[in-house]
Amino acid sequence: MLLHLFANKLRLVYLNKAPDRKRPASRRTLALTIAEVEVFRDSRFPVWVFDIDRSRVIWANDPAQEVWAAASPEELRARDMSADMSTSVRARLQQYQVGFSNGMHFDEQWTIFPHGTPRSLLCRFRGCLMEDGRMAMLCEAQAVNPDDVNLLRSSQALLYTAVMVTTYSATGECTYANPAARRAFPVAEQAALTRFRNAALRELLSSTPDAASEGTYLSDVVTSRGVRRHAVEIRQSYDPLEGRMNFLVTEVDVTEQEAAKREMAILATSDALTGLRNRTYLASAAPAFLASAARNGKIAALLLLDIDRFKFVNDSLGHAAGDTLLQEITRRLSHALPETALLSRLGGDEFCCLLTEAEGVSERAFLRVGTGILRQLRRPMLVDNNDLSVSASIGLAMSEKGMTTFDDLLRKADLALFDAKGSGGNAVRAFRPELAERSHRFLMVDTELREALSRNRLELFYQPRVSLKTGKIVAAEALIRLNSPTGSLVLPGEFIPIAEATGRIASIGRWVLREAVRHLVTLRETGAGMNLSVNVSPKQFEDPSFLALLRQVRPTIDGVEGDIELEITENVLVETDRRLQRVLKQISDLGYKLAIDDFGTAYSNLASLTRYPISCIKIDRSLIAHKDFRLLVTGVMTIARTFGARIVAEGVETETQRHWLEKHLCDEFQGFLFSRPVPFADLQRMVAAER
Repeated sequence: MLLHLFANKLRLVYLNKAPDRKRPASRRTLALTIAEVEVFRDSRFPVWVFDIDRSRVIWANDPAQEVWAAASPEELRARDMSADMSTSVRARLQQYQVGFSNGMHFDEQWTIFPHGTPRSLLCRFRGCLMEDGRMAMLCEAQAVNPDDVNLLRSSQALLYTAVMVTTYSATGECTYANPAARRAFPVAEQAALTRFRNAALRELLSSTPDAASEGTYLSDVVTSRGVRRHAVEIRQSYDPLEGRMNFLVTEVDVTEQEAAKREMAILATSDALTGLRNRTYLASAAPAFLASAARNGKIAALLLLDIDRFKFVNDSLGHAAGDTLLQEITRRLSHALPETALLSRLGGDEFCCLLTEAEGVSERAFLRVGTGILRQLRRPMLVDNNDLSVSASIGLAMSEKGMTTFDDLLRKADLALFDAKGSGGNAVRAFRPELAERSHRFLMVDTELREALSRNRLELFYQPRVSLKTGKIVAAEALIRLNSPTGSLVLPGEFIPIAEATGRIASIGRWVLREAVRHLVTLRETGAGMNLSVNVSPKQFEDPSFLALLRQVRPTIDGVEGDIELEITENVLVETDRRLQRVLKQISDLGYKLAIDDFGTAYSNLASLTRYPISCIKIDRSLIAHKDFRLLVTGVMTIARTFGARIVAEGVETETQRHWLEKHLCDEFQGFLFSRPVPFADLQRMVAAER
């Protein structure tokens, strides 16, 4: 019974003799007929005819009957070999049947198992035309030495592997194809080099075999399944029959793997929300973009865009609304930019664009593009039934005549963006060299801040607040100082914005609160009962640990005369923020007093101020120093009295100012007229001297 088929290590050829393409050959010329097979009756080699469709041996000479261990021709014909035939063998036999019709013959090695005994044979398979027109298989066999185990096993591996194996002569003719290759290229013409879509690969296989040609290549290949992607490995080898150099070609179908790799590459370089390219893609594509611009005599520019106050949308309307807003922003950016621009989303609410203009175009042309983007974004957007009008900050950096890298452009644009945001947003700023100097100073101060936090180089100074009724110190405002190891003075006006930008403000704020609480307890122990006020950054209200710290230290000062007052700037309260309302209400419920610092410097929504538990309003020093301060301060005090808040005037430097404030019933003042900010020890002495 037929159980296994092994391809030998000799040759499997597609065509014994190629038919004349000008005159189609008849089926009779491509195969013997059943009647013509009788010529093999007296052959000393086993010859038989196998009916592929019915899985039976229908004719066999005496040596074949002996090979099949058949008692008689009738007994051999009666055997049904389909019962023990594997699916792969059945498919191969059908493949042969098609090949026979095209004039092909096959030299292979079979192992048959008559009555369970293996017999290895070298076989030549040819077509045999039946009287009813069906195509059977004529088998001519020769015994194989069973001791040649390596030959048998290697033939088996070659037969059943899914790897396509072919050999090509120096003229480009396919001289061998294993079963996997014949499945992919069932017709001889399909196995020709023209099946490779890679022209360089075709040319290589048409040349004289050379070790330098060896290697692995990717190529689209025309197969019976259509165009597929193959990994093609080429090795130089010898034809075992002719002894000539040829090419041994192995192919693996990697169509699905390559498609998956492309899909993964797209996913890895695309932004899932907006469909734009992401930072990874931009970093890889930018060098070629810049090089192309330089070759074509063009100027490249990078626009770095950040949406102003985008977090407010997420906090107020939710992240889903924020995502919808980003998608609409993406659509508008695409319309506002030239088609040749390379637009990507770097992450969050930050976008980046590379674009080019003809050489000689001024910076103003790129600034106009940025201005056009701002104009597009300011148009109302409908998001979850809310009409939103957003603004953005844009930093611009241009390539120079020398070599400009993407990292260099991005760094400069980032500095320009920081400048645009620092000016209030809704602006386009171009890079200037002085911005780099500012950045260097930023990094230096940030380093000092980090070291100050870890090495305890921060210190609280206090500026006394004096009662205009009694002339005594009733409170003091805590002002942080950074003790630089270089001895240089770093003012809060410089390092506080840097701390907010880097996120260190949370750590600084916690340190200031703990230190102020410790000083408040110390003052009470020396018999002085007074309030200490602490400035709170808007970002601290976003830190959950800040509220937890306020709750933690409250018991420490509950029995202490005097209290901690938290100062917040007026611009924090300009717009209604329900989350902030809840936080301030919780702080007030804990027993802390809340003061509005620098009042009069923002466009206050007075109606919204009534929603917050404010107990003190501090008039900004700029109003006190104004030439018409009497008129301005009168208006502010009227508002403060409406809220029932205590009134503190900041920046008082002259007796004239103090007398006027006292006459108009201002509660307290602070300023250089009484004292500059002093260390805590000096504050203690000043308070003790008044007792």
